[in-house]
Amino acid sequence: MMDEDIIWKGHDKHITMMKYHLISLILFIIIISISIKIDFKFLSLLVIPFLLSYSKYKAILRDSFEINSKRLVMVHFKKGKYKTHEIELYDVKHLVLEQKANGKGYIIFKTMSSKFEEVITPCMNNPKEIHNIIRDIVEDLKLNRNKILSSDIE
Repeated sequence: MMDEDIIWKGHDKHITMMKYHLISLILFIIIISISIKIDFKFLSLLVIPFLLSYSKYKAILRDSFEINSKRLVMVHFKKGKYKTHEIELYDVKHLVLEQKANGKGYIIFKTMSSKFEEVITPCMNNPKEIHNIIRDIVEDLKLNRNKILSSDIE
């Protein structure tokens, strides 16, 4: 896509999947205790917490989120194939900035898309700066689109 400049590109951080890793750790401990108390054959169940953590780890590496000068591009890997979803920036109704005290945060896109009414970016550094850039681009795209649509009517 020739004239599309990438504004931000990223993916979820491993800390966001911490609940899955904690569940895996708890399962690991339970399986070890059962194996020690009942039978060592239960050690074969250790593959379950390992697979849970590994699947979340791979998902983070495979899934990506991109904001460019024309659209949001979300790539998800599921069931052995990549699926790409795109939302045009002129379809964005509203932007919400959520920034933490440490300067990291999220941008929430409220869109006109029925499938993706709300899209939340992964955690990013300097979200305010990126939010301001996107806000200006969205406004420009909407103005240009309205000009084109109004000239078509005349």
